Amino acid sequence: MKKPAPLVHVIHNPGAGQQKHSEKKLSSAIERHGFSIDYASSEKRSLKDIRPETSFIAIAGGDGTIKKTIIKLLDKKLRYKRPVALLPFGTANNIATSLGISDDLDRNIASWSNYNLRKFDIGQVTGTTEPLFFIESFGFGIFPKLMQKLEDMDTTAIKTAEDEFKIALDSLLAITETYAAHTCSIELPNEKIRKKCIMVEIMNISRLGPNLRLSEHADPSDGFFDVVIVEENQREILKNYIAEIAKGKDIVFPMPPIRTKHLKIKWNGKDAHVDDQLINDIKKSRLKVNLMHSLVEIMVESEKLK
Repeated sequence: MKKPAPLVHVIHNPGAGQQKHSEKKLSSAIERHGFSIDYASSEKRSLKDIRPETSFIAIAGGDGTIKKTIIKLLDKKLRYKRPVALLPFGTANNIATSLGISDDLDRNIASWSNYNLRKFDIGQVTGTTEPLFFIESFGFGIFPKLMQKLEDMDTTAIKTAEDEFKIALDSLLAITETYAAHTCSIELPNEKIRKKCIMVEIMNISRLGPNLRLSEHADPSDGFFDVVIVEENQREILKNYIAEIAKGKDIVFPMPPIRTKHLKIKWNGKDAHVDDQLINDIKKSRLKVNLMHSLVEIMVESEKLK
């Protein structure tokens, strides 16, 4: 008797990136590699009716879609616990890039027949109105300021990912030149830090925003955050780094991070974010940031296939 094709529950954001991947094209590619699928749009109830025989869940979209879906999976706890495959269709794809996952659709799907599992940590922030969770980063200063500026900007003339990156980097450079520093107090297990800063980012992955590699060795499976701090007197260093990235160079961020499993932090400004979400209720209060180790399993390409 012929063995049934493995069933994949596909959660797809059809509007991700440059919208090159329609439902039909995506479904055909997956079935061509020997899988059967249950398709769900990320815009609807994407986790409804996951069948017991489902082998794994595939998320097809950008970083925002990946984050929202994984958090929903955690809300469902063990009911929908399955390995997660990523099909990065967004503009930046920082999560997939940090895990070494290709953006080549066929290569990615082909790896599903022989994959390794990579544990993935989740960050939790308490002290806000409700607990917040992050996959990429939680931080203060110039990056949430950039997010607000891009949200307010008319982007109808942007046609390509390259245009989007250029606008983001140019805007970030302009913000870095003028952003007012704020006092940040950080309490680590063995150290207390109090500095005037223009940027503080608690990184779970290596990249942030327009593909800026702020923490080269950040590993979302190692049980540690990488805390990146840019002080007021380091403004020129950050400006030079952004300018080099804008020229197309892939260079290492010049300021080493601090590694920790947890911390307490107070930011005396108002600009804050958790992943791609701006947050406005920090109220200059002391927040706790904890790492929840290995909550998710991500499918990555087997070494045999590389």
